[in-house]
Amino acid sequence: MTTLAYAETRTQQFLALTKPRVVSLIVFCAVIGMFLATPGMVPTTILVAATLGIALVAGAAAAVNCLIERQIDAIMARTRGRPLPRGDVNTLETFLVSGALGGFGLSLLYVYVNPLTMWLTLATFIGYAVIYTVILKPLTPQNIVIGGASGAMPPVLGWAAVTGQMPEQAWLLFLIILS
Repeated sequence: MTTLAYAETRTQQFLALTKPRVVSLIVFCAVIGMFLATPGMVPTTILVAATLGIALVAGAAAAVNCLIERQIDAIMARTRGRPLPRGDVNTLETFLVSGALGGFGLSLLYVYVNPLTMWLTLATFIGYAVIYTVILKPLTPQNIVIGGASGAMPPVLGWAAVTGQMPEQAWLLFLIILS
């Protein structure tokens, strides 16, 4: 295998850890929140930085989920082909990639968007990667209901990115998605 082919394969393996299809839905909902928050066009810098920052942190959360659930993933037909159960990447690599993606994403949000969006995105990361994956999922079948709050946050993140606030309208979107 050539060096270029190996690098492409490794990149694909790390990308798979981030669950790009799920992340694309998260980003789509965040962008909708951005456009609903303003009567005009979302400023380009905010649109790009918020979209990328939220995507990176969401990808980091997905990688942490893969890391924590690697043994369960290895026995489930739907997930046994993921990079960790196959042994294509190891736990340290997954941890480091997740940290780098999350750290870079949070930095983008803090510097180019606003601190509120960064903190809300970090809280969403913790909600999914820690509260949902580590605590709720193994303990209760209600995990999906309670953990759904992380999945309902993207429009609030988008709204906060554009306005620096979380008004009632943003939380109404949250409640609509949560229900």
